[in-house]
Amino acid sequence: MTSQYRRRASARLARYLASASLGLAPFIAAVPMLSVAAHAQEAAPLTLQDAIGRAIEADPGLRAADAGVDAARGGLRQARVRPNPTLDAEVENFNGEGDLRGFDGAETTFSLSQEVELGGRRSARIRLADRELRGAELERAVRGLDLIRDVQTAYYDALAAAELVLIAEERLRTAEALNTSVARRVAAARDPLMAGARAEAGLAEARIALTRAQAEAANARATLASLLGGDTGFSLIPADFALPRAGEHDHAEPGEATPDLARLAAQRDRANAAIGVERSLAWQNPTLSFGYRQFAADNDEGALVAGVSIPLGIFDRNQGSVARARAEQRRAEFDLEAGRRTLMREFAALQRAIAADSAAITATEDQVIPQAERALELAQDGYNRGAFSYLDVLEAQRALSDARQARVDSLQSYHNNEAALDRLTARFGDMLPEQEAHQ
Repeated sequence: MTSQYRRRASARLARYLASASLGLAPFIAAVPMLSVAAHAQEAAPLTLQDAIGRAIEADPGLRAADAGVDAARGGLRQARVRPNPTLDAEVENFNGEGDLRGFDGAETTFSLSQEVELGGRRSARIRLADRELRGAELERAVRGLDLIRDVQTAYYDALAAAELVLIAEERLRTAEALNTSVARRVAAARDPLMAGARAEAGLAEARIALTRAQAEAANARATLASLLGGDTGFSLIPADFALPRAGEHDHAEPGEATPDLARLAAQRDRANAAIGVERSLAWQNPTLSFGYRQFAADNDEGALVAGVSIPLGIFDRNQGSVARARAEQRRAEFDLEAGRRTLMREFAALQRAIAADSAAITATEDQVIPQAERALELAQDGYNRGAFSYLDVLEAQRALSDARQARVDSLQSYHNNEAALDRLTARFGDMLPEQEAHQ
């Protein structure tokens, strides 16, 4: 569609230039094609995939997410560890009176004690740590998808801003040519002085519009460059801004494996695992001990000792923590269902918006712009024959510029909505690098 519109514009421009003998050569030559590419740049062209790859390499947020995954791995490794045994040494009956003076009657006991975890505490702890690791991995994936969406948006915003600069340059050239033509007609007393003043005002307005468009384009490029690590050594590819072919970017309905829903499901699973941990803490773990006691008063004779210590779960059975964990689990279930519904609403809304943008782009390229070009051609012919005033020609040119700007706005909306849809469906999820474990 875009290429057809460009070919038509090129043909019309050729006819305009051929009619230079009619006295409007400066004005007619000022009507360029919107799609004429910017002058050749030395910087390497930047595709969307290249931009995404460079942003992933440069983004510190993903490095932070990697560290979060490493922390969760450390938590899982620690959860597998059993409690340490305790070595005790105890000396009794020394430095007393009589037979207990000094260390003559001392008794020394060496013992080793070990806490025994009951109620599945260790397995529950491992399960919870494993769910936290899964959550950290999904958090990293979601963060990466957010980055990719931001890169897509910045990429197409920069392309849109560059197209708007071309439109502003075209309007300025038109205003300059028209101002020259009007000044010549005013000097020949064919147009009133007021016409010259209006042409000068239109020229000043066009210059201001171009300055604003150039500033916005510079800001858009700076935003994109900041996502690429500050590297500005790139050139944009205008063809990437065109409407994709039908079916080129189809999106399947997001399922349970979608990172957003998977993350909510992981939070629910973590809450379930937390209940198991809190319930295991209600069990009172006994501590077993075994040792040797030496009697100094009996010629260094000794004997074995053994013992067990069991906390009495009379007051604290972790009831409050168990109740809190159960409530957190219910909340995670509701959050998952709410997230699923929100995701489906957003998916449907974005599909409708993309369809509307696509229809608007097609209508603008196939109907509005050709009609505006035809109206401009008729206005130019009439102006040359004295049937129309320069205001008619100026209005026709503005209508054509407005139509082209409307096309740019619709394309920008289309690409931004598609970036949001790509984010929901994880279209570029495969571009995220695998997490490397760090010890």
